[in-house]
Amino acid sequence: MELRRIEVSRIVEDPDQPRKAIDDAALAGLADSIKQHGVLNPITVAPLTGVDGFRIVTGERRWRASQLAGLYDMPCIVRPEPTADDADKTTEQLIENLQREELAPLDKARAVAALKEKIEATNREVAQRLGLSERTVGYLLDLLELPEAIGEQIVSSPNRPADGNLTEKHGRFLRQLNDAPELQEKLVEKIKADKLSTEDTAKFARVLRDNPDSREDILRGGVGDLGRFGGGGARAGSARAAGELTESEYYAGAYDGGPYAGDQPSPFSASRGIVGIAQRVPATLREIKVSAISADDLPALEDALVTLKDDVERLLAEVRARR
Repeated sequence: MELRRIEVSRIVEDPDQPRKAIDDAALAGLADSIKQHGVLNPITVAPLTGVDGFRIVTGERRWRASQLAGLYDMPCIVRPEPTADDADKTTEQLIENLQREELAPLDKARAVAALKEKIEATNREVAQRLGLSERTVGYLLDLLELPEAIGEQIVSSPNRPADGNLTEKHGRFLRQLNDAPELQEKLVEKIKADKLSTEDTAKFARVLRDNPDSREDILRGGVGDLGRFGGGGARAGSARAAGELTESEYYAGAYDGGPYAGDQPSPFSASRGIVGIAQRVPATLREIKVSAISADDLPALEDALVTLKDDVERLLAEVRARR
């Protein structure tokens, strides 16, 4: 490969570039930076056949910002000849763009799907080619099953609160309501208005799906109200029957010699009761027989297991932080 400066006007975009949307404000910011410091990272181009010009392989955003900055030429890494393998070109573009938060999740999903179709590969083979996990590839492809109007609203926000935005995880649970587009839209509005977490969105999607006659009431309420409809989790305290205790409260009373412990004092503490709850989780999971579950219910099981995994990882982090 050759590094050289090429006139900006002799470079054209690649119509197969994974990035379809470019944020104007972010592009303007990059252009300002280029005006001050120049293009610090060369783009990659390939010569066009029969034309005195070059097509972008990677770096379209830098090229567009260079145009805004008024540059005459810019540094480019030039391939000795056009890429023979379109799949290799697509892979290279994806590897670069998947690292960038500015690339919309739906654009990632479309590009992954195009690569998968082009090389006639399985999710696992695509994942290996891109250096991603097979599950990540599956989640991206799942976004394509959402209505396009919802998919376009999904943003990537790793490692920070969603704060009212739709994230890829929200999309995973919204997909459970694909058979009710109007309901899906209403849940999207609620996610934004109430700034629902992905965990709360999962609860709403599950309860809405299981209670078709109460959907308007469900959407008017909060997470704490879901217990009335068979969901809601820890915050649905209002749904308990009089005198009913959570499992951890039950064991706290039993181990401390409370009302459920009888008349015998116990040497155990409430904390041991909580540990006991965790120790019973593996046995519960072993009761799940995936082979006995219908194909229609497999997505719901997957979502439940992913939520469980997220909760386990959160608890593990808290435990390790205290040790």
